[in-house]
Amino acid sequence: MITERSMNIIVTAGGTSEPIDNVRRIANTGTGRLGSLVADELAEADWTGHIFYVCAKDSIRPVSKRVTCVEIQSVADLQEAVTELTKKYVIHGVVHSMAVSDYKVRSVSTIDSLSEYLENRSAETGDLQKKIVQGMDETDLREGVGKLSSQMGAPLLLLEPTPKILPMFREMAPQAVIIGFKLLSQVSVEELFDTAHRLLVKNRCDFVLANDMTEIDENHHRGYLIDPERNIQTFDTKQEIAKGIVQTIYSEVEHR
Repeated sequence: MITERSMNIIVTAGGTSEPIDNVRRIANTGTGRLGSLVADELAEADWTGHIFYVCAKDSIRPVSKRVTCVEIQSVADLQEAVTELTKKYVIHGVVHSMAVSDYKVRSVSTIDSLSEYLENRSAETGDLQKKIVQGMDETDLREGVGKLSSQMGAPLLLLEPTPKILPMFREMAPQAVIIGFKLLSQVSVEELFDTAHRLLVKNRCDFVLANDMTEIDENHHRGYLIDPERNIQTFDTKQEIAKGIVQTIYSEVEHR
């Protein structure tokens, strides 16, 4: 049974960014607005204990003083932050609304440097893709440099996948109610639901909030909360989504 101030919740929000050098980064457009509303809604509940809001530096923050903000930038920072929280506290709910970068920068070179590298090895046999990757690594301009020169000509960035954070939550907080998010653009409702449900099953979530960019603007945000049996709750604003998520977490924990 839920008792007063007994449930610890993690909300991730905003967008991660990955460094190119010490001053340049690859970022996405996640603002954290919806996540901040969820955190504030959780803060109004008498059954929530610690509420941890893991967010990017420029994310919109919750208003409530009950919420503890944990600032991160990269996916590696995010992984470290949630790992520490789940080790220190028993986490009963996770709302993973953060827009997490799919890729990080592995190396930075230029067309001239990579072309010269490949020309010098033109007589060598072997897989061209492997040569290109090796060439990018061996001509990486970031070694020992804080800021890359703006005069380097045409830069080339080699990206590599970042770790997937959502599937880690079930291992780190096995008893938690986990809500993932899936954002698509200009797809049918059927495709949106199918994609969200596959995400739910693959990552062992309890629910996934599915939404389409075409149904989001300043005053409107259509969201569909899907469970493993494909039951769907529909919301029309960010505030409705936040309230629905909090009520769903409470109901799910209460019935366990």
